[in-house]
Amino acid sequence: MGNRKKLLYVASTASHLHRFHEPYLSALREVCEVRTMASGEGVDFPIPFCKQFLSVRHLETIRKVRHILQAEQFDAVIVNTTLAAAVVRLALRGVKPRPYMLNVVHGYLFSDPPRGLRDRILIRVERMLAKRTDSIAVMNAHDLAAATSRRLCLGNVTFLHGMGLPERELPQPDPSIRACYAASEEILLTFVGELSKRKNQFFLIRAVATLRAEGLPVRLLLIGEGSERQHLTREISERGLGDAVFLIGSRESVFPYLAVTDLYVSASLSEGLPFNILEAMQCGLPILASDVRGQQDLLDAKRLYPSGDMDAFCAAVRQFAKHGTRGVGSVAYPNLNDYLLPSVFEENLKTLQTGVKHDKQS
Repeated sequence: MGNRKKLLYVASTASHLHRFHEPYLSALREVCEVRTMASGEGVDFPIPFCKQFLSVRHLETIRKVRHILQAEQFDAVIVNTTLAAAVVRLALRGVKPRPYMLNVVHGYLFSDPPRGLRDRILIRVERMLAKRTDSIAVMNAHDLAAATSRRLCLGNVTFLHGMGLPERELPQPDPSIRACYAASEEILLTFVGELSKRKNQFFLIRAVATLRAEGLPVRLLLIGEGSERQHLTREISERGLGDAVFLIGSRESVFPYLAVTDLYVSASLSEGLPFNILEAMQCGLPILASDVRGQQDLLDAKRLYPSGDMDAFCAAVRQFAKHGTRGVGSVAYPNLNDYLLPSVFEENLKTLQTGVKHDKQS
């Protein structure tokens, strides 16, 4: 590779790299030698990043990553996703010369100001790792304020409008798919996301139970996989919602299902810049989402409800049932263009190239 600089590009999972970063990886390979690291297949360094933030399994992962960093002598490292970012920066201890470190924050997992012990621990970890973080890129206003006010890096904090949503035509509804989940006169709610406590699918299930008990013909489609599947399945069964709430797992494309959705919903407790909301916006779907960071950046107040407020959520669904325009193409989102890949690519690439223009740190 001659005198070309070496860049390590990291995320917790290979699927994250493949879904959000391929255009940037291709462009970066034109100017430097790029290696990838993540859990899964199709990367140069497959590393099993554990999803439990405080797991002792991270100690062995840190050791493996440190060995790779010492052996490869990268000029720059770009980290994505909170867990991978923490592990790799911890692994930098003792690595000299230290590579330039850019932390692309897809959503801090702490609230600021902190609401409890977990938030305080996570903030403390980020403060500790700031001395090994040369620059940060963030994707929502909350994270921009936190990274700047708490000085979570040595240099600049840059704001990105996400990694870029590919341009698509409006999907066309397939009546056969719709018939699997709801009749035409019923209201089909949909959410796409990892089955996790943070995504808070339990709230949506309980809301459906409340609304159906009132006689409102709502059904709920949940797309995604995750650690909470068993608990969610039990919740659905115990509430007698087996014919009203559908856990259909992950799908290669969610657009056939968004195309038959009446109202897109989210009860997330926190977000970075939610790609699922962006995809719902791209489909022109009406959206009802919890008023939390990330979602606040994308949606106006009339499409947000106080997080965890069951009465407010159900009232909004009732109002939608009476007066709302349903389905694909019913809502225009003027701010969507700011988040499309053609709009963000050049500025994002400039930020990602920062590291390969700097010398290593002593």
